[in-house]
Amino acid sequence: MEYNEICGKRQLEFMKQFDYIREAGTDGEEKAALEIQRELKSFGVDSRLEEFEIDTWRILKAEFTVTEPFEKTYTVAGYGRCGSTPADGIEAPFLYAENGDDINLSQAKGKIVLVNNPVNKDMYKKLVHAGAAAFLSITGTPIDEGPDRLLYTRGVPKMEETPIQGLVIHHRDAMELVEAGACRARLTLLQEPEKAVSHNVIARIQGTEVPDEILTLTAHYDSVPQGPGAYDNMAACAIILELCRYFKAHTPRRTLEFIWFGAEEKGLLGSRNYTEVHKDELKHHCFNMNVDLAGQLVGGTVIGVTGDPSICSMIEYMAHETGIGMVTRNAIWGSDSNTFAWNGVPAMTLNRDGFGMHTRHDIVDYISPWSLERSARLLGHIAESLGNIPVIPFKREIPETFMKELDRYFGR
Repeated sequence: MEYNEICGKRQLEFMKQFDYIREAGTDGEEKAALEIQRELKSFGVDSRLEEFEIDTWRILKAEFTVTEPFEKTYTVAGYGRCGSTPADGIEAPFLYAENGDDINLSQAKGKIVLVNNPVNKDMYKKLVHAGAAAFLSITGTPIDEGPDRLLYTRGVPKMEETPIQGLVIHHRDAMELVEAGACRARLTLLQEPEKAVSHNVIARIQGTEVPDEILTLTAHYDSVPQGPGAYDNMAACAIILELCRYFKAHTPRRTLEFIWFGAEEKGLLGSRNYTEVHKDELKHHCFNMNVDLAGQLVGGTVIGVTGDPSICSMIEYMAHETGIGMVTRNAIWGSDSNTFAWNGVPAMTLNRDGFGMHTRHDIVDYISPWSLERSARLLGHIAESLGNIPVIPFKREIPETFMKELDRYFGR
């Protein structure tokens, strides 16, 4: 690989155009998709937008009031995609269940239950099984002040049945609830389902000798509503854009497809739509190289591989060739690589430690051109090696243990 053609400063300049929130289904997200297309066109690469519809919600009312042994109403935000309580809310005993362990949840029947962490699908099902009347989850830290005290809606994963509703409360208010001995409360959540539109941006560089074998380089460009998502994940978008520029001039034997996914933060919706629309083509896909969380100066790089363990050894060997430090983990990863693996395509996610994910502090000021360049060089070397090697040197299959984990992850 011609490393002198990979430029971290150029990647950083590209990122500076995206200092705004790009929540899925909003004008900000669409604006970003069009800007990525313009940048691709500037160095001669055609691209297309693939539009898809997403389920979202509008919160009409979110309210939480302690009624015994004192009365106080707290600032809260709602969980979307879990329906509405009766108009006058649900009043019930209150329970702090910490991490939602079995012992605490054995006391949850008929109660409004406070848990420490965001409620994912497994925790939601545990709360329902325990007979909880409703739930709250904690966000933030005990030292937050001013803008850091702001709350944002969350969404439970899409499920067939959502019999209980939930809210988000700030860490400091949660501390007060527990310390003051709240024992009864009223929770109200009213919402309406809505539809919105997101897009995937797709560019392809056709292989010179084996064009029917496809390698994908992917990243998501949407952000959470809390901040502009430089580290999560516009840095990754800049990395694969830089590699698209490079491979435009150095076309490999195999086809490379570059995809910037929308709506990842809503549940990997962009990659799930891509694999559904391109289902018949997936048999030609050899490997997915995803990037999620990148670009900060101080940190370590991990490549999570969802595929045969031999892929880890291969990547470690390639990393030694570049002299760029990293480690591998053979595991499923909470990013778009999971979607490819679930559809039978071996996949990886390149991930670098960093600060500020899902907060207002996730800004371009903390992104390093040195880090961007190193990650692009590492990923570029892997992509170029696989793009030109005579035969892909690993099995195109996902170990059964990973498939079982992925089935649970996606709720099959």
